[in-house]
This record gives sequence, C-alpha cells and structure tokens, in this order.
Amino acid sequence: MKLRAIELSNIRRFAGQRARLSGLGDGLTVLSEPNEFGKSTFFDALHAVFFERHRASGAAVKSLRPHAGGAPEASVEVELPTGRYTIFKRWLSRPQARITEAGGRIIAQDDEAEAWIEALMQDGAGSGGLAGPSGLVWVRQGLLGLEPEGTSADERRARERGLNTRRDLLSSVAGEIEAMTGGRRMDAVVARVVEDLAPLVTATGKPKSGGAWATALAEVESLAKEIAELRPKAERLSGDLARRGEVQRQIARLTDPAEAQARAEAVKAAKAAYEAAQAHAAQLAQSETALRLAQNEEAAANGEISRLTQLQARLTELAQARDAAETKAEAARQRAEELAGREGAARQKAEASAHILRDLRARLGAAQKAQLARAAAARAEALAGQVKRAESLQQEAEQITAKLGLMRISPKALQAAEEAQAALDRLTVQAELQAVQISAHPTGGGQALLEGVPLGAGPHPVLAACEITLPGFGSLYLDPGAKRGAETAQRLDQARGARDAALAACGAESLSAARHLLNEAQRLREALKQITASLADVAPKGAESLRADLARAQAEATQAPQQGAEEDIPALEVALAQADEAASTAQAEARTAQDLASTAREARAGAEAARLAQKQAHEAAQQEAGDPQVLAERLAALRAELPKRAQATAEKAQAHQVLTAAAPDLATAEARLARATSAAEQARQEVEEGRRHLAELDTRISVLAEEGIEERLADLEGRHQEAEARAGRYEGEVKALIRLRVALEAARSAAREAYFEPVMRELKPLLSILHPGAEIEIDDQTLLPSILTREGEAESLDILSGGTREQLAILTRLAFARLFAQAGHPVPVILDDALVMSDDDRIEAMFTALHRVARDQQIIVFTCRQRAFAQLGGAKAQVTVEAL
Repeated sequence: MKLRAIELSNIRRFAGQRARLSGLGDGLTVLSEPNEFGKSTFFDALHAVFFERHRASGAAVKSLRPHAGGAPEASVEVELPTGRYTIFKRWLSRPQARITEAGGRIIAQDDEAEAWIEALMQDGAGSGGLAGPSGLVWVRQGLLGLEPEGTSADERRARERGLNTRRDLLSSVAGEIEAMTGGRRMDAVVARVVEDLAPLVTATGKPKSGGAWATALAEVESLAKEIAELRPKAERLSGDLARRGEVQRQIARLTDPAEAQARAEAVKAAKAAYEAAQAHAAQLAQSETALRLAQNEEAAANGEISRLTQLQARLTELAQARDAAETKAEAARQRAEELAGREGAARQKAEASAHILRDLRARLGAAQKAQLARAAAARAEALAGQVKRAESLQQEAEQITAKLGLMRISPKALQAAEEAQAALDRLTVQAELQAVQISAHPTGGGQALLEGVPLGAGPHPVLAACEITLPGFGSLYLDPGAKRGAETAQRLDQARGARDAALAACGAESLSAARHLLNEAQRLREALKQITASLADVAPKGAESLRADLARAQAEATQAPQQGAEEDIPALEVALAQADEAASTAQAEARTAQDLASTAREARAGAEAARLAQKQAHEAAQQEAGDPQVLAERLAALRAELPKRAQATAEKAQAHQVLTAAAPDLATAEARLARATSAAEQARQEVEEGRRHLAELDTRISVLAEEGIEERLADLEGRHQEAEARAGRYEGEVKALIRLRVALEAARSAAREAYFEPVMRELKPLLSILHPGAEIEIDDQTLLPSILTREGEAESLDILSGGTREQLAILTRLAFARLFAQAGHPVPVILDDALVMSDDDRIEAMFTALHRVARDQQIIVFTCRQRAFAQLGGAKAQVTVEAL
C-alpha cells in the first residue's frame, strides 16, 4: 500500500476549510512547515481513517472536531496492486464511510466500507492487521522509543500488538525453525532436564540440601573429618618410633671418648692462632695511622699551591674585565642620550596628528547627527500614517466585539434549538395520528366554534376534553376519554416549551432567525479575524508601541545640531581616514622611538651595573691576595718543600704494605675459634637434649600403642572410598545433565540467531552509517534491540542518551519496513516531527539512512525544523487550503 493524498475538512484548525496534502511520491517525501501548521492534524486524521469506525464517538474522534463544532471529514487516496482507491469518512454528525474507485464509482458504503478497510488491514499485515505495522512504522510526535512506555490499558495493548506483529513478520520472513531446536519438543526436553536436576542441585548449580548428592557429599566429609583426626595420631606413633632409634644412635656417637678429645684439641689450637692475629692487627693499625697523616700533609701543600696559583690568574682576568666594562658603559650612555632626543621629536609629531584627527571626528559626528535627524523626520511622517490606520482598525474591532458580545447564538445553542424543533415536529405528527378527528359541515349561516375558535372545513385533531358551540343548537361537550391523548398533549406542551426555551437561548424568535444570527456571528468573527490580522501587520507590537516609535522619531527629528548640517560627509570620511592613517603612523613611530629609548636606557643601566660589579670584584680579589711580592715568595717556598713531603709519604706507604702482606686473617682466626668452641658446646647440649627427648618418646609410644589407632584408621579409609565413589556418580550425573542443558540452550540460541537474521541483515548497514563498526543485540522476548556495542563496550539502550535512543528507534523502524516490503506487504513509513534530539552530524547521517531505504520504500516526513531538514532532500509535499 502507498499513500497518494490526504484531504481534511472541518478538522481542528481547518474549521470551515478543506486542506489537501498531495505530492506523496514512491520514495522520500517531506512536509517542512512551522509549528501550528497542521502536520500532526494530517497524521491523526490518517490514523482515524484506518482505525476509527465512522460511527465512533470516543476521545480520538472528538479530538478531531474544531472548536467551532461541526462534523469532521477525512479522505485518503491509496494505491494498491489492484488500482487506486479513495477512503472517505465522516464522524459525529450524519456519520458516513465510503470507498471509491479511481473512476469515481462507489464500491462500498458505511458498514461495507468498514469491512473493506478491515480486509485491507488483514491482507496488508497478517494476523495482526495494519494496526501492528502502523504502530511500528508510523511514529507519532513526541515518541522517542520503539513503543509506548506507559502503563495504561491502551499502551499495554499497543505493545502486545507490536510484539505479535514483529513475531508474525519474522516468522514469515525467516521461515520455520527446526522443530527440535525451536519448538515444543525442545521445551519438553529442557523441562525434563530441569526436572531431573531439581532433586540434586539448586538453581545456582550447588548440591541441594537433603538431596542424594548432598547426602553423599556430607558422608564423605564426615568420614574425611574422622580420618583427618586419626591420621595425625597414627603418623605421630610411627614417627615417634623412628625418632627414638635415631636419638639413641646420636647420643652414642656424641659420647664417644675419641671424638670428645678431638673437639678439645681443636678449641685450644684455634685460641692460640686468634691471639697471634690480634697482636699483628695492632701493629698494622699504627702503621696505617702514620701513612694517613703523611698523605694529609702532602695534600694540604698541593691544595695551597693550587689556590695561590688560581688567585694570581683571577687577578689578571678581573683587571681585563673591569677595563672592558668601563668602555661598554660609556658607549651605552652615548646611545641612550641620542635615542632620547629622537623620542621627543616623535612624540610631538604624534600629538599634532592626534589633534587633527579629533577635529575631523567632531565635524563628521555633527554632520551624521544632522543626517539622522532628517531621516527621523521622514520616519515620523510614515509612522503618523500607521498610527492613524491602527487607531481606525482598533475602533472597528471594538465595534465588532461589542456586537458579538450582544449575541448569545452559538453552534451548540443552534443545534439544541434544531433538535428541540425536530422533537416537537415528531410529537406533532404522532399526536395527529393518535387524536380524534372532527369536521364541521354547517348547513345554515352559522359556524361551529371549538373552545371559542371557529372550526374550518378540514378535520381537526382533538386530544383533550373540549366544548364545541353549535349555532342554533347549543353546545356539545366532547371527551376523547383516552388517557394517552392527554399525555400526548402534555408532551406537546413540554416540547413546545423546550423549543421556545432553546430559541430564547439563541436570542431569536424562530429557527430561521437563529440560523441567520449564527451566520451573522460567524461573519462578524471572520471580519474581526481579518481586522486583527491587518492590525497585526500595521502594528505588530501594538498601537502603544507604534505611538512610542512615533514619539521617538519626532524627538530625534527635533534634535538636529546647529552646526555640521551642510558638511560634505563623504569628503569628511575620506579626510578622516587619511588623518587616522597619519595619526596611526605617527603613533607607531612614537612607540618605536619610545621602545628604542627605553631599551637604550635599560642597556645603559645594565652596563653601568656591570662596570661597578667588575670594579668591586677586582678590588675584593686584590684585598684577598694582599702584597703581590709576598704572595710570590710564599708560592715558591711551598713548591720547594713539596718533594720532601712526597718522599716521606712514599716511605710510610712501603712500610705499611710490608705489614699488610704479612698480616694473618683476623676474621678467619676468630671464626675458627668460634666454630671450635660452638661445636664442643653444641655436642654437650645435644647429648642433654637427646636424653630428655628419648624419655618423652618412650612415654608417648606407650600411650598411643594402647588405643588401636591403626586398625580404626584402616576401617574409616575403606568406608570413605565407598562414599567418594557414590558422590562421584551423582556428580557425573549432574555434570552430564548440565552439559545437556547448555547444549540444548546453545542450539536454541543458534535457532534464534537464524530467527533474527533477516532484521539484522537490514539493520546492520543502516547502523554502520551512524556508528561504524557497532553491533546491536536483539532481545528474544520483545524482539527489539536491547544492547548497543561500540568499540568493544556493550551499553544497554535504557542508559543511552535520548538522541541515541531516538536514532536507533528510527533505524529499527526502517529495517522492519524493509521486512514488510520483502514479505509482500509494503507499508509507508510516516515520521511526525522525529529526530528532535539529534545533533548536526548525527542528523545528516540519519538523512543518509532515510535516503538509502527510500530507494524502494515510501517514507513521509513531517517536520517543523525547516533549517535543519533543508539538508534532507527528497520530494516536497504540497498543502492547499480552501474555504468550504
């Protein structure tokens, strides 16, 4: 199905008008108009044509009626494989539905037309009808997600219809899924696996309390605990027996007389060697002290010679630096005095140029003010005419408003009067049919009277008891005797009173007068609307604002300066530009001269400071050195004494080297003594410890041997092995069942991937336009996207920004629209003010996606964002409006 045109009459803002939306092509069509234009009105009317019966009077239909009242009408031209058809509906007053072929032939009306529309919806969207697809690809204004998120009954039903539609569509496109992996057989097997696992494990895979596996594991744990308690005792008994034999052998070895004699002699020899090493170490320390003293004296002499030599050189360098600093300071002084003179001349030139510039600016300002005053006078003259026109229009509007205030007529009051008149007419006809009919046929010159009113020739209905006067005879009392007649008469009086009250509410004496009053009120309202529009054109901000503008213009016109009115403004502007350029040049030259002079002054100050610093440094060096002759003599004496000091140092170093070469290793001698002494002491302590340990072992062995520990341990280990084997069998069974369940779920997951493959095939290229490399995951319960993965990070849709969620929702709708077309049921995509939260880059990417899908899919876009959607392109829809 493709839409070709939508026409509205007397709907919302189009009260008393016919609006037609046309130019809907096969691909992308855009209606870009400002707010309040009526775009959402077209959308709601289109929805009502398909989903609201012509006799419906609910909130959705009543919302289409304009404030002025009346019956809303809408028609939609659709193109089907069998041709073009027009679907027309009228609601509320004289409701009607009609289907017309392209040639104008009516093929169905009212209930048959509703049946035709229902058949179209069924054929166009499977079991869910067009209600499902429309909710999926027809996006109302303000809907950012993929479906309504509220909790009302209508919103829940809308979500259920959307889910059924998506399920039917995916099944028709993806085909049947293999029975074992996607049907009831799979569910039965998974249920049996869960049933078998239930007595053994919990939902988290842990052994279930009270189950067979948990009981076996508890027995294994209990036996293991008893074994753990007995095994240390058995091991301790075995170990004590082994250690007793070892301790006995060790005591025998340590108490052997030959070994004891050897340990004593080793201690004596180590002590003699340690004492000899200590004596040699004292002699070596004295030699080392003498050598260090000679080396320090030689180093001090060398240091003093180096210091005095550097001081002589520094005196020479400082004298040269002082002379150079004095020369540089003199040159800097001369340069600073020269540049100071240049700076004064440049400053005088800049001041003269600035004076000329100020004079020209004052003259130009006076001339421009005079020109503005002349323009203000012309503007005041034009504003005076606008004020007069605005006051005239305002007076007309007040007169019309006063007239409308006196009129009580309204469409609702007229409708009530018409309904009261119709009720009175129906009761009158009924009364005439039920009443007794009498006719008078006088033969003489007299005339019969009914309640004093002459009777004519025709029959007269009599509903209640009455008196008939017969000339020449007397009077005749007539009583129909029917209670129903009296009731009918009473109802007639009531209906007549209701009609009169309704006419009084309209402020008219008759129904035709009331209709005339309503037409007059509508004419006056239209005239008031036109006058208001004209007043808005003449005075957009109101008459008071216009008068204020006039007052300002008149005030500006009277503020013309006394001088400068005859000045030549262009000539002054040229002279001013030349003077400004000359002043800028002079100021730049003055700033340059000032900078040069300032730099020269700073250089002079720096040079003078450097000269003083060099002079002070030279004087300080001279004070430190003292008399040059004394300095030279001291340096010569130190140099003559230096060879003697070097020879003494060498002799002490050689003596120290001889002692060092012959010195025994004191640390080694000390270590040997400590080792021999420790070995002898350790042997004694080990003998004592061994005898004490042997007594303890004998006591423990005798106690443990009486408990029969080894026999009890063997029995427990046998029972433990049997319990472990039983628990292992249950564990194997659980692992097998869990592995089977995982395999079944993996198979079902693979089937679901095949199930979702068609929509993913359509969605991925659209998603890559917006988010290159991104992946999207579809929830197998809602059949809608649930997770977006970008750059390896998975994000749930409910934490994304509103703009991103809206973009993904639009892309998903486009993908489903493609699937509808592939299933042989094309449905147009309609977007009413969508993409309201997208930034500039994202919205251009979305425009590209819309164009990609629009190659073989009808897409209609309503938008108020004229500037942003100028880059969308596509065909432009046309809206024409005419009065009814």
